[in-house]
Amino acid sequence: MSCDLTRRAALSLGLGALTAAAIPYAARANVISFGSGWEHLKFRSLEPNTFNTAGNAVTVVAEGTSSILYRILPSDLFGSRRAEWTWRVDSSVPPSDLNDTDNDDRNLGVFFVNASDDVAARIRPGTRISRLMRNRDVQVLMYTWGGDDPQGTVIPSPQASDRLRNIVQRLPATGEFRESVDLAGDFRRVFGVEMRNLVALAVSSNSENSGNRVQAQVSEWVLG
Repeated sequence: MSCDLTRRAALSLGLGALTAAAIPYAARANVISFGSGWEHLKFRSLEPNTFNTAGNAVTVVAEGTSSILYRILPSDLFGSRRAEWTWRVDSSVPPSDLNDTDNDDRNLGVFFVNASDDVAARIRPGTRISRLMRNRDVQVLMYTWGGDDPQGTVIPSPQASDRLRNIVQRLPATGEFRESVDLAGDFRRVFGVEMRNLVALAVSSNSENSGNRVQAQVSEWVLG
């Protein structure tokens, strides 16, 4: 299933936090599968990315394109407070300005959606992430591989600075890294709120401004 949304009205995110301690081994059962349950959010007037999902990995190609692959989580994962993932970039966009929606290309965004108890109680498998992103009782935090700011810089979205914020995790370049983040600590630091419910995950890439080709992958995503 896919749905359309104006990208400018949806997000202008991309952020990263400092590396956190690894998730204890006992929590590693919460491995995120890319086999099913993912939806493709496309934006009006923009060509979408190409996402290929299989097993524990998703690959993405963005070439003058932009879109988001997302998944609404089952309620038994709402209490997750940490995350790990591996991401790789084989072809990169140049440095960009994440404050400017006309120059905010990024290789990858890995983001997490935190919702109040009331919002979480109404979430169903078919809930659209575009609706969650417009809700004032929801915060969206994206760890971004892109931009031109120092690692750990927090960049609020120009469109919805109260709800959508980026953490610069990696500067634009090729390479492969294993990330481990403290979601609860980062939501507290970036938004000044306690994490209540982790209700959705997403992966994005966009190169509609530069037209450069991004070829990248996210894999071995674990919640704890």
